[in-house]
Amino acid sequence: MHMHLRVHRWVAWWAYVGVVCGAIAVVNMLGHDLTATQDRVLILLGAAHWILGGIVCWAFDGVKVEPAPTKPERAGEARNERLEREYHPASDFLLPGGRHSLLPWRH
Repeated sequence: MHMHLRVHRWVAWWAYVGVVCGAIAVVNMLGHDLTATQDRVLILLGAAHWILGGIVCWAFDGVKVEPAPTKPERAGEARNERLEREYHPASDFLLPGGRHSLLPWRH
């Protein structure tokens, strides 16, 4: 069964920021002589970022798993679906030249 994963743009940015900040934190922990308290603070900040991000994504439906759209069995069905969603601007309903409407005038 095929599934579609819909991810909002802000969720992707949240993940990118988390990965970049996590990489910076790891480099600082390994490259510098940080105290144990500073290490714990960095780890807690990273964990808080991911936990809060997960809660926000869940609350605002930032990530959705949907079933894959089914393909129409016949070509005529696809055309009918497209026509149902077809959009026409108001100017399509005016006759050229006299600006007379094709629709009856309402009093």
